[in-house]
Amino acid sequence: MSGFQRQNGDIVELTAAGLEAVRSHKNNYADSTRPLAMDERGWSAWDMGNLWIGMLVSIAVYQVASGLIVSGMSWGEALFTIVLGHFLVMVFAVVLGHFGTKYGLTYPMLCKLVFGSKGTVVPSLVRGILGCFWFGVQAWIGGQAVNAILAVFLPFWNGLGFKGLFISFLIFWLMNVYIAGSGSGAVQKLEKFAAPVLILLSFIVIIWGMYTADWSISGLLSEPSIQGNPDADFWKLFFPALSSMIAFDGGIALSMADFTRNCKTQKAQMVGQLAGAPVMTAFIAFVGICGTAGASLAFQEAIWEPAVLVSKFDNPAIVIIFSLFIIMAVLTTNVAANLVPPTNVLATLFAKKISYKKAALIAAVLALFAQPWNALASAYDLIYNVCGLLGALLGPISGLYLVSYLFEHKTHVDMVDLYREDGGRYYYKGGWNTAIIAIFLAATAVIIAGKYITPLNFLFDNAYAIGSVGAGLLYYIYLKIQNKRNGVNENYEDNHQTRHDCVTE
Repeated sequence: MSGFQRQNGDIVELTAAGLEAVRSHKNNYADSTRPLAMDERGWSAWDMGNLWIGMLVSIAVYQVASGLIVSGMSWGEALFTIVLGHFLVMVFAVVLGHFGTKYGLTYPMLCKLVFGSKGTVVPSLVRGILGCFWFGVQAWIGGQAVNAILAVFLPFWNGLGFKGLFISFLIFWLMNVYIAGSGSGAVQKLEKFAAPVLILLSFIVIIWGMYTADWSISGLLSEPSIQGNPDADFWKLFFPALSSMIAFDGGIALSMADFTRNCKTQKAQMVGQLAGAPVMTAFIAFVGICGTAGASLAFQEAIWEPAVLVSKFDNPAIVIIFSLFIIMAVLTTNVAANLVPPTNVLATLFAKKISYKKAALIAAVLALFAQPWNALASAYDLIYNVCGLLGALLGPISGLYLVSYLFEHKTHVDMVDLYREDGGRYYYKGGWNTAIIAIFLAATAVIIAGKYITPLNFLFDNAYAIGSVGAGLLYYIYLKIQNKRNGVNENYEDNHQTRHDCVTE
C-alpha cells in the first residue's frame, strides 16, 4: 500500500494519496503553503552561499561594525565580536534550515509544527512584525541613496527636503515589493547578479580607505578613531554586543526554511550556509572599519552611516557609484531577510484569501508605519537597544524551535497532520501548544523587564543567549516531565512513527 509521504534522498515528499488525505480534512493547503517537490528545487550550496553574501554584504552589517567602534570598541574587538556572533547564529540557521530542505515547507509551517495550528499566530506575528520593521529601516537607507542619485541629476531635488527623501524612499520601496512579489526565483537571480558586484564595490571602499591613509593599510588601521575608548570596559560592551550580533541575524536564521526549501540536498544548505556566512561577515565588517577610518581621515569625523558618508563627497561620479552600492547592498538584504518572511507569514495565515503577491504588498504597506528614522538615531541605540529588543523576542523562540524540532519531534513530521486544521498530533490543545507559548511569553517578559530593573540588566544585555538557552531548557524539562508522567517511551521511532508508511525511493 502506497504511503502518504515518501523519502527521496534527503527529501520527504507528499504523495498523491497524501494530498487526498489532506483534502479530506479541514486544512491550510494552498499554493503558498504546499511543499516543494524535488524536481522544483534548483538551489545548490553555491546558491545558499550567494544568499548569505547578498544578505551580509549589507549596509546594516557595515553600520554595526562602525557602530561598535563609535560605541567604544577597537576595530579588532568589533571584528571579533561580529564574526563570533554570526558564527553562533549559524547553529540556528542550519538546524532550522534542515526542516525546510527535508520537507520543502516554509517557516510558518514550522511555526504550526511547534506552536499548533492556532498557536502559530504567536511566532508568525512576531517574525512578521520584526520583518516589517526592518524592511522599513532598510528601505529608508536605500531611499537615502536613491535621493543622493536624484540630487546629482536634478539640481532642484535637494531643495525638496523631506519630501524628496520620502519620494526616494517610496521608489526604493516599490523596487523591493516588485522583487518580493516575483517569488524566490527573482531573489535567486538578484543574488547571483548582485553578489560579485557588491564584493567589487566593497573592495573599492577598502582601497579608498587606504588612499586616505597614503596607501598604508597599517596607517589606516592605526587611525585613532578606530582604536576604541581606552576608558571603556571591553567586557561590559562585549556581552551585550555579542548578543546583539546574534540577534541581528536571528530573524534570518529563524526564517531559513523559507530559502532552504529550495535546496536539493541537506549538504547543499549546510555547506552553503557554513561556508558563506562567517567569511562574508568578516569581510563586510572589515569594509565598515575601513570606511569609518577613511571618513575620519578625509572628513575629520568617524561617520558610521554610509549614506551620510556618500553625501560628503563633491564628485558626482563618486556619489552615484557609492549610492548604487548602497542600493544594491540594501536591496539584496531587504528582500530576502525582511520582506519575504512577513510575506510568507501573511500568505500562510490567510492562505485561502490572499495570493503571495498581495501578501508581499500588504507586508510592505505595514512597513510604512515603522518610522525607521528613530531606529537609526544613533549607533548605540541601534546596537544596544533595538538589537537587544530583537534578542528578547527572537532568543526564546529560537531555543524553543530547536528543542521541539530536534528533541520532541526528532526531525520527523507527519505532513498530513501538519496541514490539518481540525485535529492531528500537531493540534495540541484546541490548536494551541499552551506550554511552549507560556514559556515564550514568560521568558520574553522577564528579559524585557531586565532592561528596566537594574539587578536584572544582565538578562537584557545577554537577551538572545539567555533567552534561547533558558526557554529551550525549560521546554526540554517540561517534555521530560510530561513523558515520565504519561509513561511514554522516548524512542520516537517506536512511539511517534508516522501513521502512514513512508515509501523510500
